[in-house]
Amino acid sequence: MSPHRLRRRRPAALASAALLGLLLSACSGGAAGPATTSSASAEVEPVAGGTYIHALEADPLGCLDAPQQRFHVALNITRQLADSLVDQDPETGEIVPWLAESWEISEDAKTFTFHLVEGATFSDDLPIDAAAVKANLDRIVALGPKAIGAGPWIQGYVGTTVVDPQTVTVAFDRPNVQFLQALSGSWFGLISPADTGKSPEELCTGTYAGSGPFTLTSYTKDQDAVLAKRVGYDWPSSLAAHDGEAYLDTLRFTFVPEASVRSGSVTSNQVQSVSLVTWQDEATLTAAGSTLLTAHQPGLTESWIPNQQSWLADDEPVRQAIRYAINSQEIVDTVYGPTYASRTAPLNSSTPGYTDLSDELAFDPDKARQLMEDDGWKVGADGIREKDGTRLTLNVIASYTDLEIIQQQLKDVGIDYPIRQLDAAASSKAVAAGDYDIYAWTMTRADPTVLNALYSSTWTSLGYAKANPSELDDLLATQESTVDATERAAAAAAVQEYVVDNAWNIPIADRAWTYGIGPSSHGLRLDGETKLVFYDAWVQQ
Repeated sequence: MSPHRLRRRRPAALASAALLGLLLSACSGGAAGPATTSSASAEVEPVAGGTYIHALEADPLGCLDAPQQRFHVALNITRQLADSLVDQDPETGEIVPWLAESWEISEDAKTFTFHLVEGATFSDDLPIDAAAVKANLDRIVALGPKAIGAGPWIQGYVGTTVVDPQTVTVAFDRPNVQFLQALSGSWFGLISPADTGKSPEELCTGTYAGSGPFTLTSYTKDQDAVLAKRVGYDWPSSLAAHDGEAYLDTLRFTFVPEASVRSGSVTSNQVQSVSLVTWQDEATLTAAGSTLLTAHQPGLTESWIPNQQSWLADDEPVRQAIRYAINSQEIVDTVYGPTYASRTAPLNSSTPGYTDLSDELAFDPDKARQLMEDDGWKVGADGIREKDGTRLTLNVIASYTDLEIIQQQLKDVGIDYPIRQLDAAASSKAVAAGDYDIYAWTMTRADPTVLNALYSSTWTSLGYAKANPSELDDLLATQESTVDATERAAAAAAVQEYVVDNAWNIPIADRAWTYGIGPSSHGLRLDGETKLVFYDAWVQQ
């Protein structure tokens, strides 16, 4: 990092030591951070110019508007188009300056005041000022249910006040401790106020002026998204390795669903880097001179979420039996490989507030069988259990690669799990109709309130649990609002223990993603929520 960059990185002013410990040391609760977060090379001087191609594993579901997205593929693209008020150091969890050079937070965490950098603009040359911040936050609220990405993290939003052109205050009707960290994500990247009033459908096309180092040239569904360097850009995150414009002239994302084809494209030098390298391909990549960038995503572990409006909500012994019947280590060893880890909690081990519940999550098929026997589920002629003439069959919405092995593990204890393959549209329709017993889900978020979004009956949330009011709401409210770092960690632990003890969350595996970086690629890094950042990236000619 240059001396200028270090001078610009001023510490934020916070209202209390308790908030300092909570918000600027966010990763202290996690067991492990990203294994590697950058492909930067200290031996070579960066070279400006050229085209960089990165192969993503899927199309971004037809939408390049971050607040309307939860899909990490889309957020990897939008991260390059729109900067955030703050950034998060993936190594330490510290929240650091970006478009806001400093901030203050009230003692009750209801009011956040940001002081913006001078001279920053959107790609339509409008200033990044307090009015623009207000327009962006207000438009997320106006999106309503369509703001599936940003909406859960702006609960209790009262409004934004423009104090002066460079100072803005955001207010909530309740403590919102997680808000500062949430702002570091791509969901809250700023776009021009000239575009915030566009329809959700138009914004999904990516035709907006962003605040970031690249602009969108084209997006062709199921093919690619092409970005161009923004001339005159000079307000990067304080974590960046250089000032000024991005090095690359052109950044192209291609969409390649087949993992072996992605890996082959980097070893044959057709692309500079690829997402989601399988463990079976890692040796081939390293033998060809590529490096591997691996991170355990903070947030919700790969999990099964029982629908609290289905029959399963009234049969806790079956939910518990499912938990005991799943052999997480076998799934890791057979499907995901050594970069993943066996389940230990509903939160991934790199998440603030993580607590180790591995004893409660032990594999115990005999206990699973006994629970169902005691509950009246008897083994039928084909090995599947029945009760009062009803087969024990699960209706699960899932899209992971571990379906067959979980199907076999459940069959071994007498549970029928027919694999149900749904595309995105059919899955959304089934969720809206409540047509499922369990929803398989994972979500990146470097804060334990990812569990609030799933399980609080009072939030406008992800909704997959379809949560009923219960004592869990009180635990979640404490986790959401507690300012003291130690007390908040205890609240997060209590929430995890509750959803595991009651089998409202059935963790599958502690996930990790690996990126393959070809020998001509330099400077690619991951942000605090493991999204790709190409501002410092360059291609060796």
